[in-house]
Amino acid sequence: MRRELVLQELEELAGRIGIEIRYERMGTLSGGLCRIHDGRVILINKHLSMASKVELLAIELSREREKLENVYILPEIRELLDLS
Repeated sequence: MRRELVLQELEELAGRIGIEIRYERMGTLSGGLCRIHDGRVILINKHLSMASKVELLAIELSREREKLENVYILPEIRELLDLS
């Protein structure tokens, strides 16, 4: 699966478990999961490479194992998140 499609699948998965994705200018920071008011947001440095964006999202979403238990995830994405 192309990285663009993997990134899109990860973004959609985040949305299904209530996590917003924001691409921002962040200087030298990569990003990560944070709480803003009552919501959860994954901030991603918009200047990262496609591979780095995919890696960051995969890392942050893999930490949400409990919320992902009852969500359908494509096998390739499930493997990327190491949820098997």
